[in-house]
Amino acid sequence: MDPLDVIENVSLVFPKFQPIMNSEEYRIIGYEVVGRIDLNGEAQSLAPFFLDPAVPVEYKWEVDKEIHRKAVKYAASFPDHPRLFFNIDPATLVQLHCLEELMENFERYQKQGLQHDRVVFEFRMNDYLGDINDLSHMLLYMKASGYQVSLDDIRTNDANLDHFSKLEPNLIKVDLSDLKEGTNYSTYRDVLNALSTFARKIGASLHFKGIQNSHHLHTAWKHGGRYLQGVYMQKSVDNFIDPYASKAKLEKDIHTFIDMAHRKLQQQADFLQWMDEKIVETLRGKELISDPLAEYISKATENVSFRVYICDIYGYQKSANWLKVDDHDWEFDDDAIGKNWSWRTYFLAQIMQMKHQKTGMLSDKYRDIETNELIRTYSYPIDSEQYVFIDLDPTFLFENDWLL
Repeated sequence: MDPLDVIENVSLVFPKFQPIMNSEEYRIIGYEVVGRIDLNGEAQSLAPFFLDPAVPVEYKWEVDKEIHRKAVKYAASFPDHPRLFFNIDPATLVQLHCLEELMENFERYQKQGLQHDRVVFEFRMNDYLGDINDLSHMLLYMKASGYQVSLDDIRTNDANLDHFSKLEPNLIKVDLSDLKEGTNYSTYRDVLNALSTFARKIGASLHFKGIQNSHHLHTAWKHGGRYLQGVYMQKSVDNFIDPYASKAKLEKDIHTFIDMAHRKLQQQADFLQWMDEKIVETLRGKELISDPLAEYISKATENVSFRVYICDIYGYQKSANWLKVDDHDWEFDDDAIGKNWSWRTYFLAQIMQMKHQKTGMLSDKYRDIETNELIRTYSYPIDSEQYVFIDLDPTFLFENDWLL
């Protein structure tokens, strides 16, 4: 697309609206405003124009203002208009020093009927190379003025969480369009888990876009997506549509996901009960001495485990590591005896939970420091002073994916 064709025909620019649904009611709560231009009788996307670094920022700003103006004029005709999500190029605001002009324009739009608490400014982050402090000041100013801000174009290979913390966004928008079937999903999952945890800590909602199929939708739902967007639910529209136009589809799919999660959780509960019974049976009649107990437990659980050790209530390891070398042979490694594991963030909370509930528990998924394998750890209170930790065999986990 020739930038001159766009800037010389700004009057032919117009907005389209991409529906955004929430996960609580399966309702369209707002629309992302996207730009189109009518050239030679054909509506063309303005994405190439805005994403081309060679296009002067002055051109982009003029086109942005026209899109904003027309979108607001349409939305303001509805007394109770849905939220509008406007794309903002931070480089343009910084280079042209036009933040004040943007704010003045939207103050004027409020007088025309736009509700400022239903405006979200989405900052495109993928190509911003400027000072993060400049960006932080802009976002804080917008939030202080009553608008919400979102960090957009956070892709699943972007783990720069430090920037997100400084910017304090209301929403973090994640693009799933680069998540393809058959790719290394574990890498995506690790990044999405980190983003999900981080969003909760800073009080931001996750907004997933680029949802093109049920696999994408499941990924967004499973990782805490409050807002959902993509052609799988709705394509871009010229006008606002029935807020519940996608409810039946979303409700059916998400109920399927819930049923799958219920089955998975029930299988995990059954596994925990089986492990508890196995440990109780193994301990029966035995002297509660750490090293012999670790050996007994390792052999009793060899079908599911690959490493067993015992710690005290302070986190000191009291037994050797019992390590499985093949299906039925174990060896011990006493190098870890006396080491303290209380520095692991989950450790003491897990100990206290077992002490009071007197039942076994299953850790979250994590990567083993030594093997880098994705594992989970089952642990059980032998008595008030000794706690056994059983690292589940990665092969067992892979064969029983309800544990992953």
